[in-house]
Amino acid sequence: MLQKGSNTIKGNLITETICRHRMKIIAIILIFCVELSLSFRFFIREPVFPMNIFIIDASNAIFRDLLLAGILLLFRNNSSRIKQVVKDYFPIVIIASLWVAISMVIMHSLNLICNAMTIVALLTGVINNSLLVLAAGYLYMKRGTPFTKAVYFFAYLLTILFFYSDTAYFLVTSSHIEKMLFENLNNYSILSVIHTTDKLIFLGIGISLSLLILLFRVPKKLYYGPKGSSVAIILFICIAVNLVNFVTAFFYPQLLVTNGYDEEAELERARNASRSLLSQSVTLNLAQEFLRNDERLVAASSQLYRVAFSENETILLNDLGIKVGEKPAAVPNVFPYDKIVMIVGESLHRDYLHYYNPLIPAETTPFLDSLVASYPHSDRYYTSNKPTTQGLNSLFLSQLLYTDDQAFETNTTLFRVLEKHGYDTLFLEATSQYYNDEFRAYKKRFGMNTYRAKEDLEKEGYIGSSGWGYHNDVMYEETIRILEQNRNKKLFMVTKTIDSHQPYPYCGLTDEDIPTAIKEQPNNVYLKGIYWENITLQKFFQDLKDRNLLDDKTLIVITSDHNPHPSQNAHYKRLGEGDLTLSLAPLPLIFVSKNLKPFENFSGAAYASQIDFAPTLLGILGIPSPSDFSGRNMINVPEESSYAVGFLGDTIYYWSSDFHMKTDMYNGKDQNASEKAIIHWVQDLYAKYFVGDSVRALQ
Repeated sequence: MLQKGSNTIKGNLITETICRHRMKIIAIILIFCVELSLSFRFFIREPVFPMNIFIIDASNAIFRDLLLAGILLLFRNNSSRIKQVVKDYFPIVIIASLWVAISMVIMHSLNLICNAMTIVALLTGVINNSLLVLAAGYLYMKRGTPFTKAVYFFAYLLTILFFYSDTAYFLVTSSHIEKMLFENLNNYSILSVIHTTDKLIFLGIGISLSLLILLFRVPKKLYYGPKGSSVAIILFICIAVNLVNFVTAFFYPQLLVTNGYDEEAELERARNASRSLLSQSVTLNLAQEFLRNDERLVAASSQLYRVAFSENETILLNDLGIKVGEKPAAVPNVFPYDKIVMIVGESLHRDYLHYYNPLIPAETTPFLDSLVASYPHSDRYYTSNKPTTQGLNSLFLSQLLYTDDQAFETNTTLFRVLEKHGYDTLFLEATSQYYNDEFRAYKKRFGMNTYRAKEDLEKEGYIGSSGWGYHNDVMYEETIRILEQNRNKKLFMVTKTIDSHQPYPYCGLTDEDIPTAIKEQPNNVYLKGIYWENITLQKFFQDLKDRNLLDDKTLIVITSDHNPHPSQNAHYKRLGEGDLTLSLAPLPLIFVSKNLKPFENFSGAAYASQIDFAPTLLGILGIPSPSDFSGRNMINVPEESSYAVGFLGDTIYYWSSDFHMKTDMYNGKDQNASEKAIIHWVQDLYAKYFVGDSVRALQ
C-alpha cells in the first residue's frame, strides 16, 4: 500500500510539473516545428535535398529562439525586481539600451545572421560597453557625494559621445574607430565635416544628445543598493560572458570542421570578425588607439621604385611584343553602350565548351557554342592569376601581381573609372558576403558603388541557397530584376556565379531533364554542371529578349574568374588533356549585343589575358585606359604582336603565337636574358601602379 501510495504521489507530482510547465513545453515544441518547417521550405526546391546544411540551418535557428525565449522568460519572472533596478540604475540602463540599438544598426548594416553566437556577442557587448558607467554608478551609490555624482554623469556623457563618434565612423568604414581618426583630427578636418554635413543631421544629433542628457537621473532612495560582494559579482559576470563568447566563437567552427562542414566553418570564422564589433568595448577601443605607439608599419608599396630598362632589355621585350613605355592608343569618345552586364562564371574553362573540345558531347553546350559562333569572342584569352579574388583583381585592376597594398580608397579600378563617366556600378555575388570578409574587402579593393551577396538575396525573398550560395537561376533572375529597375540609367553590373565551382559542380536538373548523351558519359558529374551553365544562360538570354532588355545599347560579356585547378580526379581528366591541364589556362570571353560595330577590328585569334579586359572594355566604350593599368586594348593589338601573360605563385607565364615561356620571378639561376627582361617588366608594372611614371636611371 505504501509503495502504491508513493507511486501515486510521484505520478501526481509529475503531472503537476507537466501542467505547470505545459506552456513552456508547448512553446519549445512550437519553436522546433516552426524552425524546421521554415528551413525545410527554404531548401525544398533543390533537386537533391541538402540534408547537412538543412540540419545546421535549423539547429542554429532553434538554439537562437530558445536563447531569446530564455531571456524573455527571465525578464518575465523577475519583472517587478527589474522595474525597480531600472529606476535605481537608470543611466546604466540607458547606456545598455543604446548599445543594443547600435548593435542592431551594425547587424543590419553587415547583414549579420542573428544566430545564438550573435546574441551572445551582443550580450557581451552590452556588459563591456556599460562597465565605465557601471563603475561610476557604483562609486556614487557607495559615497553619494556631489563629486561622485559628477563623475557618474561625466562617465555617462563620455560613453554616449564615444558611442556617437564610433557609430558615425562605423557607418563610413564598417569598423570601430582606428588611430587614423586621431592622426587626422585637426581644425581643417573638423571645419570640412561641419561645412559638408547636412544641417538636419547636426540638428538630429543635437536633439537626441540633449534628450539623453536630460534622461540622466539618480534615485532619491535605493531599493537595491550595492553590497560588499557587488564588485566581485560584476567582475565574475563580465569575465564569464566574455569567456562564453570567446569559447563559442572559437569552438563552433572547429566543431563544424570536425563534422565535415568546412564551408560553414569558414563562414563562421568570417562572421566572428563582424561579431567582434558587437562585443568589443568602444571605450577600451578608443583608449587603446589613443595610447597606441605612433610607430606604424610602413606599407611595402611605399618602398617601391622603378628602374629604367636597359637598351638590350627593351629590344628583347620588343621581340616578345612588349613595347616598353607604350602609351594607350587614343579612342573616340562614343559610349556605344549604356548597360554592360558581365557574367563571371566560377572556374569555367574555355575547353568546357564543345565548340573548343570535341570530347564534350555536343548536347552539353549548344547555346554557348551558338554564342561563340555568332558573336565576337577570344579563342586565346588566358587566366592572369587565381584563385577568385586574384583573378578578379586582374580583371578590374588590370594587374598581374596581387597584394593587400592594392586595396585603398582611391586606387584605380575599372569600377571607379566607369563611375567617373556616369555609370552606376554594382557587383552581385552568389556566395555569402562573409567569405574572406568580401563585403568589406571587395568594396575597398574594387571600388564598386554597390556590393550585394547571398544575405541581400535572402532579403529579396529568394530561397534554395545551398552549398556555396545561390544558384545560377536565382542569380540571373535577380540580374534581370536589377536591369529592369535601371532601364533609364547607365549601369555596369557584374554577376558572379558559383555553380561551376570545383569539385563537383552543381546541376539544378533531375536526371530526366539531362540529355542521354551526357548521362551515358562516365564523367557526367562535370558534364551535368556544364549543361546547367548552358541551360541557365539560355534562359537568361531569352528573358532579356522577352523583356526588351537586350537592345543595341546593351552589352553582355561572358567570362570566368579563372580556369579550374588541374585535377587528378578521373572524371575531370576524361574531359580532355592539353590546355585543360595547364596551371593558367584559356577562359571563355564572349561579347553579345545587337550593336557589334565597336568590334569590327576585334580578332579572336589574338593572344590576351585577364589584365587586358579592363583596357579593352574601356576602349570599346570610348574611354581612355588609365596609365595604372597593365593590359592593352585587344581591339588595337595586331594578332602577330599579341601576347598573354599570367602570374601564379612565383611563376610568370607568357604565351604568343610562336613562343611560350614560364620563369620563376625570384630564382635567378639559369635564366636567360629574355626571362630576366620579362621579370623586370612584371615588377615594373607592379611598381608603376603605386609610384606612377617616375623612373630611376640605371646605375
